Amino acid sequence: MTTTTQPARGRSRQVSQTPLAALGEIRTCLLPHSTTLDIQATEELLALIPGANVVSRDRPGPLAFSPPRAVGVDCHLSRGGTATARIVGTVASTAILVGGRISQVSSHVTVVRAPQKLRRSWSHYVSRVGTVEIIGTLPDREGADQQLTDAYRAMPTSDSADMAFLDIASVCARQLDELRYSPLLDQSPPLLAPTTRLRWTARVGKEKATSVYFEYHRDDQPRTLTVTVQRAEDLPTARRFCEDVAAHDWLLTVINAKVLAANGFGGGYARQVEVLAPVLEHLAHLWMPGAHVPDEIRSLWRKLQTDPGFSRQWDTRVAQLEHRIAVATYHAARGGYPADDH
Repeated sequence: MTTTTQPARGRSRQVSQTPLAALGEIRTCLLPHSTTLDIQATEELLALIPGANVVSRDRPGPLAFSPPRAVGVDCHLSRGGTATARIVGTVASTAILVGGRISQVSSHVTVVRAPQKLRRSWSHYVSRVGTVEIIGTLPDREGADQQLTDAYRAMPTSDSADMAFLDIASVCARQLDELRYSPLLDQSPPLLAPTTRLRWTARVGKEKATSVYFEYHRDDQPRTLTVTVQRAEDLPTARRFCEDVAAHDWLLTVINAKVLAANGFGGGYARQVEVLAPVLEHLAHLWMPGAHVPDEIRSLWRKLQTDPGFSRQWDTRVAQLEHRIAVATYHAARGGYPADDH
C-alpha cells in the first residue's frame, strides 16, 4: 500500500457517486496527562493541521475533534474475492478528545465506484478526504456493499497486515501514537488503562431499516460493530455513533479491568481503594451514551442498551466500586486496615 500524507484541501468538484459502504477503525485510550485538559489546551493539542479549526462543544460534556488528516492509498481492497478490486483515494483520520480525558483516533473511508476505469491524478483524490474509489469490477456487482463490509471485517487484525491491501488499522495506530506522545502531554495519567480497538462497517440497507450488531472479542482482537442505515446521507452520522460506542466500550473495559485487579488484593482494602477510586474520580462522569450522537441515529443506542446492555453493565460496576470504597472507609474508621495491607 503506497501512502502519502496530505492535509485536507477544501472541497472537490463533486461527481455523482453513491457510496457503497463506509469502513473504519477507532482506537481509544486514556490521555497520558495528569490533569483534565481545558478547552484551550485541548484545541492546542488537536491542532494537527496549521490553519485548520478544532471543532468542540461544552455540553452535555466536553467533546472536541481535530481537523481531518488524509493519507493517500493506492492498493487492493482486501484478500479473497475482492483482491482484484483496486482502490485509490485517501483514508481520513480525526483525533477526538472526550471530557478532556479520553483520547481517540478515528480513521475511515467511504467507498465509491470510480466514474472511469483509469486512475486519475492525486489532486483529484486528495481533494476528497476520506473517499476511496474502486477501479475495476467487484465479483458480485449487485451485492457489492455487503461484499465490501464482509471483506473488511475479515482482514488481518494485526498492525503488520500485508501493505498491499487496505490497512486502516496501521494508519489509525500511527496517528494515535502521534497524539499521545505529543510534547504537550506530561505522560503522567492518574491511572493505568488499556487501549481498545473497534473495527466498524456501515452500509445502506436494502429494506431501508437501521440495525446494529456489536461483537466483543478477547485476546487483544478488535471489537466489531456492524451498522445498517436507511440512507447514504446517514453514513457520516453512523461514524459518529461508532466513535461514541468505542468511547463507552473503553470505559467498560477499564472499569472491568480495575475490578478484576482489585479482586487480587483480597482483604487489602487500602490497595483496593488505590485501584478503584481513580475510576470514580476521573472517569465515572464521562458515561453519557448517545449524548453526542445525532438524533436520526440515536435509536441505535437503545438497541445496544438492551443487548449487550452497556449501561446495565456500567451501573452494576460503579455500584460495586462504591460499595468496596465504603467498606474500606468503614475499616479505616474502626482504626485502620487489616494487617495484610502492610
